[in-house]
Amino acid sequence: MRALGRTVAWSGVALTLVGGATAVIGQSRGEPSDGGSMAALTSEVRQLRLAVEQLSHTQAQTQALGVYLSTQQSRVLQVSAQLDAARRELDSANLRATELGEKLADLEEELPRAPDAAQRSALQDGIRGMKRELTSATAQEQQARSRETELSQSLQSEESRWSALISRLEALTQR
Repeated sequence: MRALGRTVAWSGVALTLVGGATAVIGQSRGEPSDGGSMAALTSEVRQLRLAVEQLSHTQAQTQALGVYLSTQQSRVLQVSAQLDAARRELDSANLRATELGEKLADLEEELPRAPDAAQRSALQDGIRGMKRELTSATAQEQQARSRETELSQSLQSEESRWSALISRLEALTQR
């Protein structure tokens, strides 16, 4: 950005010097100084001033877009990190629910083979407790899945904004 600003400033200085040198060379050749050449020179100076003003305005817009891009990139990185954490949480919740489901299946399979009523009662209590844990784990897994979906959509939205800012910056630099 600073290099672009310096280039703009030096371009303006160079154009001013060339314009001034043209006027001095024209006078030193002994060309008659009439109103037409002075009007043409004044017109060129005005055009040069407008070009420098437009370039200055474009430079300010480019710098502002650079700041917006930097901020948006930070936002994309932040949401991406949150999404990664949510995916790890989802994997963990999914693993826990799977393990509990397997343990519940083992207990239910063991129930008919229980030798006495006391063991059957203990297994039934274990099954009820395991079902409660599985219900809780399934709910946690669903919450983690919802959070992951929400963050995934948020990341897509943030990346879309970032791409739009890049497009605006590219359009501005193409002028």
